[in-house]
Amino acid sequence: MRAMLAPMRPVEARYVDGQLKPDRPLPLQPGERVGVILVRRPDPARWDLRRIAAASGSEDAELAAAGMDGWADSLDAEDRR
Repeated sequence: MRAMLAPMRPVEARYVDGQLKPDRPLPLQPGERVGVILVRRPDPARWDLRRIAAASGSEDAELAAAGMDGWADSLDAEDRR
């Protein structure tokens, strides 16, 4: 029987010259294969809510807030399935 797999854990890395470079050494053997799930870090400049709100009218902000609530509700409903 295979040994129990270590739990998943986040690893910070940078993409440099076509390769992912972890910020810290990983506890892996040379040549060991791993599964990778990439999650991009949000760019704060893209999600500056004050800047976005200033650029749009109050109606747009209300519609966006309503859409986010609906999206959050649908995700919660999926989790309960």
